[in-house]
Amino acid sequence: MNGDARGWRIALVPDTLINRPDRIRAALPNVLGVLEASGYGVLQLPPPGEHSLLLAVIADQVAEYAHHGYAVVAIGVRGEPGDGLHWRRLAPLLRHRGAALPPRHLIQPDIDAAAEGQRLAVFLSGYDLPVEEQRRWRV
Repeated sequence: MNGDARGWRIALVPDTLINRPDRIRAALPNVLGVLEASGYGVLQLPPPGEHSLLLAVIADQVAEYAHHGYAVVAIGVRGEPGDGLHWRRLAPLLRHRGAALPPRHLIQPDIDAAAEGQRLAVFLSGYDLPVEEQRRWRV
């Protein structure tokens, strides 16, 4: 069996941070670079709109990751509709599947992009599953 390059970590990331719109491109840190450097895989959320079936599938994926020892976080963008996370629709779907809501970190586009990238890196490095859960799944 090969090791997981994601380091047992997955981040829910809104479309806004992957397909960065011109209106806020310069204000956003290189989130994908920070995630990669921190050993996180990415689960992309859809852009704003009705995506009920897709969000249900994403909730299934998050629940599977969470139930199999992955640390799951959500990275949003302050000022975007729902912070880009579809939280009002995604949270009940996760609860229904018995998955805890992942900790959220919000990127603030009105702050220096380099400082925001550093703040994100600190958040990511400070989060993981409790040691007993890590032992259960990652040994």
